[in-house]
Amino acid sequence: MATDDAWWTLDALNAEVPDHHHDSTVENLVTIFGASDHLACLRKEDVPVDRIQKWQLLDDPDAVESIAKVEDIRHALRSGRALPAIVLVHTPDGPRFGDGLPGRIDAYHLLEGMHRYNAAYREQAPTIFAWVAHVGCCGGPEADAPEEMFDAIPPSR
Repeated sequence: MATDDAWWTLDALNAEVPDHHHDSTVENLVTIFGASDHLACLRKEDVPVDRIQKWQLLDDPDAVESIAKVEDIRHALRSGRALPAIVLVHTPDGPRFGDGLPGRIDAYHLLEGMHRYNAAYREQAPTIFAWVAHVGCCGGPEADAPEEMFDAIPPSR
């Protein structure tokens, strides 16, 4: 399934294609998974949409801006336009959150790209292009971020 067998850092991927939400992506990678943006744990992959944890699906009818964004992206998908990668963490052993909620039991945790994921899900796309972090799984390295590293993350812009 991997489209690129090379190991990448989030920092290098962000330099290649800037992520407008890079700071929050790094924050989530560090706080939830203990991995820094300098850890070479990511691969470029086409991931089955139905394996991404469903808890990021929009279900609020009052989220007008988000719904409009998803609809615009759905239109782009139908026209065949390629989208930037979403950012996922592969969690083959289940959630790392301790809550065990049913929506969090699939194999991929979404870090960034909620609107693109929702559009792909609603379009019933079989796969979506992603940068996938393999922290301590699939040959990827173990987490590297000490807790105090979170304090070094620059504030969101």
